[in-house]
Parts: sequence; structure tokens; C-alpha cells
Amino acid sequence: DEMRRPLTVPLTTAAFGFLCDSFLITNRRLRHKYYLKEGSSHNWNHEPFDFSSRIGWDNFYKEGNQSDEQSLEEMEYEWHSNIPHSVIVDAVSPTIDASFKYYATAENDELYLPAILLVGTGNSALPRILHDAFDIPVRVTCLDYSPVCVEMIRSMYSDLCPNMDFVLGDATQLKHAVNGSKYDVIVDKGLLDALMCGEGFDSDLDKLMLGIDEVLTTHEWGVSILICFQLSKSNRKFLVELADRGESRNSTLFWDFDIPVAGSENGRGTFNLARRCAIDEKNRIVNVDNMITDWR
Repeated sequence: DEMRRPLTVPLTTAAFGFLCDSFLITNRRLRHKYYLKEGSSHNWNHEPFDFSSRIGWDNFYKEGNQSDEQSLEEMEYEWHSNIPHSVIVDAVSPTIDASFKYYATAENDELYLPAILLVGTGNSALPRILHDAFDIPVRVTCLDYSPVCVEMIRSMYSDLCPNMDFVLGDATQLKHAVNGSKYDVIVDKGLLDALMCGEGFDSDLDKLMLGIDEVLTTHEWGVSILICFQLSKSNRKFLVELADRGESRNSTLFWDFDIPVAGSENGRGTFNLARRCAIDEKNRIVNVDNMITDWR
């Protein structure tokens, strides 16, 4: 059985390059340059830093907001701001509906909520938007390895979002970081890009993707969203190979890359989605859309 937290329990707190504008960025300085440009710019003043460095990120959260006003919106910062949050909400809505109906009718002593995990969450507005986006309650977990970030978003959202928890942990050791919990939705919005700014990022990426496979529900509605710079053909092949090597015995992740997003043409971020698909006795992928429809 999958390990999940009931509603009544208090919430706690590859060899890789990538494509941008049809040219391959192989230089680490260019990766940093383009990553820096992809953030929303209001009231955040920061110099380029090593985006694979924990110290660099700590300083970003300490020093980035130079505004005298500390409203919620002034404390939030978006990477890949060309991808609207509404697109993410729409993409995960069928999963939220399907999982909620399953948990509501399952023979459990406790009521479970659909669970969303944001890896490398940063100080984005996305956690609070997902927390309040649906007609049914959901549990949102914000995971980041920067203690400054975790305390920052805890102060921003803990009072506003009762079903939100905040985890200080390493996304490349995901199963350990979340104590073996399972999630119906996992969202990576910029973390993969940050990992790729470091040396030896292929190993970190391998660990991240295998960890996602471990903590994503094995139920057929599970989805993992990846928002990042455009992936090359070799990158996509690598992600598909990692999905095939996953720990799940009777299901796999099926990737859709570069899903069109209206209004995102002026940015370099791309929207990618992996769906949990069941495998039948002949090792064929069962259509996930049909199975999600069955839960409605």
C-alpha cells in the first residue's frame, strides 16, 4: 500500500545539454545567463550566481527583495514566468478529481487528500495558487534545500494555506526527504535548469528523476510536470530511458514534450508532462485517459 498522510494528521513542516532558440547551449556561463533572464523581475535585484550552489540560493532569498514593502506579491518570484499558472492548474485538474473520488470511496479509516509536491519550490506563487485552485481540498508540499527559502515561504503561506507543509530537503534524495510519502502530482518549475548549471549534473538529474518515480503514486492518474528550457532530442531520450528504469513494477511514466502553451511564445520555458500509465500483462501501455475517465 502507498504511504500517505491522513487529513487528521497535523501537516509538518544525462549527459545533458539543452536547446534555447534552436541553438545548443553547451557553455555553463550561457546557461546561467539564460536562467537569470527567465525570472520575473519586479523588485528583485540580484547578480548572477552559481545556480547549482546552495549558498548562492540562500543569498538570493536573503538579498533579492530590495523593496521596502513586504506584501505577499513583493516576496514572490517566478522562474519561467511565460508559463501561466493556470496551465498547470488545468493540467492537473483531472488527476485531482480522480484521486479525490478514489480516496473518498476507498475503505480507509482516515480521509486522504489529493497530494501535490513541488520540488525546488523557491518563493513562487504556485504553491498558494494550487492550494486554492480546486473545489476540493488538496495537500501541497513545498520542498527546497535552502533553509532561508523554506522559512521564507513558511512565513508567507502557513497562515493562508492550512493544508500546506514545508520540507527542507534535497530533491536528489527525494524519497528520504519526504519520508516515503506518495504524491498524485509532482511539479518541477526550474529545478532541472538549476541542476544543469552545475558540474556532474547528469548524476543529479538521474537521482532526481528516479526519486520522482519513487514518490509519484503508482495509480494511473499520477502526473509529473516539468517546466524547463527546451530539451534536445538526446535529453528527451534520456528522460524516457529513466522512466523505463523506474522502480514501479506495474506502471511507467509516459512523456509528452513541448506541449503548446498559448501566450508563452516570448519565453524560453517549455511545458512537459509525464503521465503514469499502467502496463498490461503483455507489457503494453494502457490508455491513461480512459482510466481517469472511469473515476469521474
